[in-house]
Amino acid sequence: MKNLPIDQISKLADDIRTINNFTENHNFDASLLTVAVTPKKVNSSAFDWPIIGMFFFIFLIVGVLAIIKFNESLSIASSNFLLLVGLIFAVLSSVCSHLKFKDRMITGLTLVGLVVVLLIGAGIFTPKEAVDQIKDFAK
Repeated sequence: MKNLPIDQISKLADDIRTINNFTENHNFDASLLTVAVTPKKVNSSAFDWPIIGMFFFIFLIVGVLAIIKFNESLSIASSNFLLLVGLIFAVLSSVCSHLKFKDRMITGLTLVGLVVVLLIGAGIFTPKEAVDQIKDFAK
């Protein structure tokens, strides 16, 4: 580094004194310079277990619907049991949704949506009847 002339060193010292006086007179907190202004990076390799659980239970609901739809030899009791199991999976999926998003509205929409899909898939409601039932329920 080359040697600075005395007048430049003096000018830099005056500038530093001016900055220090300004910060002291205006109550500047130097600790603000060390504050993190961006959120910390979340480890992207971590699994999002509530989302994995939600998709797992939705996959199980689809499996239950496939069994109900494509197995012609099921008795009424077996169909009812599978429908009950599908409803339990819908509840568990909405619980996973609540664990992920922590919002009652999303949890409710997830549960109602999955129950409607389950009822339509099982042949209990047609899509038009399901929409009419939801409209009546919303009133």
